[in-house]
Amino acid sequence: MRAFAALRDESGAALIEAALILPVLLLLVFAVVEISLYLWNAELAAKAVQLGLRRAIVTDAVAWGPGLDPGESAGYWDGLTPGLRCASADRSPCPRFTVTCVLAGSCACRGDACRFTPVPAHGAPILAAMRAVLPGIGPGNVEITYATNGLGYVGHPAPVPVNVTLRLVGYDYTPLFLGGLFGGRMPLRAAATLPSEGLLTQ
Repeated sequence: MRAFAALRDESGAALIEAALILPVLLLLVFAVVEISLYLWNAELAAKAVQLGLRRAIVTDAVAWGPGLDPGESAGYWDGLTPGLRCASADRSPCPRFTVTCVLAGSCACRGDACRFTPVPAHGAPILAAMRAVLPGIGPGNVEITYATNGLGYVGHPAPVPVNVTLRLVGYDYTPLFLGGLFGGRMPLRAAATLPSEGLLTQ
């Protein structure tokens, strides 16, 4: 009878069930927190790119060369009626190019006017705008591309019109709780594109 009563005794069942369920429950809670933190940082990365791009389109280019150097670019516009594109029959057409630079100071490009040199100092305002949202961003995490778009302005601004694309590269989120589960690091990527703006008064 005593053996039979011992088999029917359930006084420790709840403790055993809790011991089995608690690790799964904690893992689920930490996973939700980790994913929420990652999504929060991904949104911060997107906002940082937007702020950096806004600064990039109104400041001097970080790549200096034909079409991006204001002094050199003015020749493409000289004497044209406001509103016309810089290409015309009696002068050399605007250069066509796509140049990509990392704010750390290196540039690579393709096109028929590929003679660009990086100007890292021009990237300081862009980096400052991005660090206001994500302080950990470094010059090596910011890639900026200038590509001619063939558009014109009402007026004669320099440099020539380009689309500016800014990307966050090589920047990762480090998990707080579940680094082993997510491989130690989770990449944060963001990119945005806007046409350049001419802020010169005519």
